[in-house]
Amino acid sequence: HRCWCFIYVILLMELQVFSQEIVQGFLGENVILPCTYVEKLPDYTVFWRYKDEKTVYDINAGKPYLNKQDPQFINRTSFFPNEWQNGNFSLILTYLKASDSGVYSCALPAVDIIHSVELSVQVRPTSQTKADPKSNSSVSIGGNTVRLFLFLFIISSFLK
Repeated sequence: HRCWCFIYVILLMELQVFSQEIVQGFLGENVILPCTYVEKLPDYTVFWRYKDEKTVYDINAGKPYLNKQDPQFINRTSFFPNEWQNGNFSLILTYLKASDSGVYSCALPAVDIIHSVELSVQVRPTSQTKADPKSNSSVSIGGNTVRLFLFLFIISSFLK
């Protein structure tokens, strides 16, 4: 049982790094890309990237640093600065375009965590357009749900 427990712990650590949320947005509207951390951070340094290469927004020591912001995102991004003390570094992306679809990453270098969010931008269904039944859910099963399931599985295996 000790060997299996070790494997489950390693698996849980991997899920922390690779958990990814899926957020659905609609053309021309705004969306919030979530990025939160529950513990106190030593400083507010956060790097948002699009497809790991384009700079969406940088916060360096609590101050916006937009010198290297990709033109695709200029004047279309904002935050909740009053929420940074609570670990909320979620990004607001406005006036969504089809080209905004893709994977965004929120890096918190002080704690070596990268949170990924996949944004799917679609045309909002109207009464004349039928919604795609596959896109009813806006958020996938997150890493916390998976970790809870694995934790319960581990506990149940020890109780047998």
